[in-house]
Amino acid sequence: MSENNEKIQAIAIMILVISTISIVLTVFGTAKATDTTVARILSTANPSPGSTFDVTLDIAGLQIGGIVETIPDGFVFVSTAHPSNQTYVSGQKVVFVVVNETSIKYEVRAPSEGSGIFVGTWYDALNEKEGNSGSTSVSVSIAGTPTPSPAVPGFEVAFALTGLFVVSVLFYINKKKGRR
Repeated sequence: MSENNEKIQAIAIMILVISTISIVLTVFGTAKATDTTVARILSTANPSPGSTFDVTLDIAGLQIGGIVETIPDGFVFVSTAHPSNQTYVSGQKVVFVVVNETSIKYEVRAPSEGSGIFVGTWYDALNEKEGNSGSTSVSVSIAGTPTPSPAVPGFEVAFALTGLFVVSVLFYINKKKGRR
């Protein structure tokens, strides 16, 4: 059996197990509706060319289900500590089977240049709900170019006024010395 067929068979078995657990819990009334959220946090939004960085998925209210992350073109999935039999990679998509996890961390390698957007979806098998984990932008920093810092409103004006004040004080002190 080819490696792809084995992966497809493993995914089908996992879906069957999740569906069976979902049905059993629903029939016996132990499944309760909860608010499900999946939030994505990047260790950096401006990685250096060719560097690796972490993506963390904070999970709330998802006991049994799955998360599909789509990594931007050019960026490459490197690794995760999530169990290998619950993690599947196909091109730019990474599928995580979730069983009572509160977070999943994975590592991504940045290309030599470019930018993109991480997007994701989740499926809650117990509550038969699905949703989006939002989108997160990433942009490779260009070597030698500092990452722009957020502008402070009025900073330029305050700096100019401070400079004028210093020049005025120096001019005043110099003028007083000339009178002596």
